[in-house]
Amino acid sequence: MFDLRRLRLLSHFASLGTVSAVAKSAQLTPSAVSQQLATLEKEIGMPLLERKGRQLTLTEAGRVLVSSAERIFAEVERAKTELAHLRDGVEGVVQLASFPSVSRLVVPQALAFCVNKKRPVEIGLHEMEAHESLPALRRGEIDLALIDEYDPLPALVEPGTEFTPLFSEQMCLVLPTKHPLARPALPMTAYAAEPWLTCQVGTLCHAAMVSTCVDAGFTPEIAYMSNDFTVMLAMIEAGLGIGFVPAITIAQSRYDVRCLVLAERPLRRRISVAVRSAARSRPTLRRLINAFTAVTANLDDTIRLGTTVAGPADGGRGTVLHH
Repeated sequence: MFDLRRLRLLSHFASLGTVSAVAKSAQLTPSAVSQQLATLEKEIGMPLLERKGRQLTLTEAGRVLVSSAERIFAEVERAKTELAHLRDGVEGVVQLASFPSVSRLVVPQALAFCVNKKRPVEIGLHEMEAHESLPALRRGEIDLALIDEYDPLPALVEPGTEFTPLFSEQMCLVLPTKHPLARPALPMTAYAAEPWLTCQVGTLCHAAMVSTCVDAGFTPEIAYMSNDFTVMLAMIEAGLGIGFVPAITIAQSRYDVRCLVLAERPLRRRISVAVRSAARSRPTLRRLINAFTAVTANLDDTIRLGTTVAGPADGGRGTVLHH
């Protein structure tokens, strides 16, 4: 009998290609990963990895084992579900990772959707960004993760994880209403000397915002960082800087700000729900994924696509101007 945690490391190696990449993905040291894989080889009684020049690759036995891994993981997940039914008569609480701008709108509506279908789902909600939730999902600490990605960055690829797209939206450049640069048709370089607000270092949002500025020819001077976009809007309204904010947050908030949709270097955010491939067949997870899909499909187009936002006549919300 071999250890499933070690089998997962081998499966990650097949997808990622290097021990260092597996270590980063699993939040382990490379030496720890190497030791775990060596122990797995002893459990199997056959070599699973071999060197070809400077590259470490799977042996034939390693490829055979990896090809069976997803079926093994799926059977374990099914066994857990059936045992939970026998023990409690229910599947238990779904552990969901999300983040504020989506939690406020999508999560309550999805749960209400399940209740209306007379099949309620109980969740444990964890506030996490994608760089935190995906490793937690992989480790089995959570069951579903709402994920944000950004167009300038490569799409996320995680071994053993499936992503269901939900919606995409415009990231608007937001400035105080009376800011002298709060007008359309200006190049991105016009904002190079401004103090900027971004999400925290390490998040995909931070990387996307900085990348957009660098691609325009300047490195932004970051004055403040927050992962809560409503905090960003309040600070921008107070004149403390400028920054990119998603359309869904602007539409739900009431701040006296000016929002620009940049044609020169458009920045978009994509929201999806991630689940372990082996766990996707769980009825409760399927219901919740279907609920997320249903409620986001019904989002108003102005929010979902980020093409416009109500103007000052609507209680002082931001006005969107298109470059």
